[in-house]
Amino acid sequence: MKPGKVLSVRVKELREAAGLSQQELATRADLSVSQVAKLEQGAKADPRTSTLLALAAALDVKPGRLLDDLPWPPAKAAKDKKKAKKKGRAAAKKEKKARGKKSRKKEPAVAARADLGAGENGVPADDRAAV
Repeated sequence: MKPGKVLSVRVKELREAAGLSQQELATRADLSVSQVAKLEQGAKADPRTSTLLALAAALDVKPGRLLDDLPWPPAKAAKDKKKAKKKGRAAAKKEKKARGKKSRKKEPAVAARADLGAGENGVPADDRAAV
């Protein structure tokens, strides 16, 4: 479960255990009802520290109680998967490229023509007569 969802469930559980409505919690924490509702719905996944401190005080719990055991960092697992996938693609591409180089023979940049021999000053012998 994502951290925002865990936090939303926790806030709602603590609010209900304290016997408060969203309106009462919002008033005690000096927050809007909309903020409390969004937190409980998981729509606000990354609340400010000041919001969490205000909620903890209003619920009469330590701030750590809201945050204990949250899966953190939230996107680390997803980022690790993406990195591994990207590394895998890069490694496969590199390996494919290396295999291609081994099987192919390098062609010279300019192929020498067997029928023309180089004469004086690098001019082919056939062309010297015309000069």
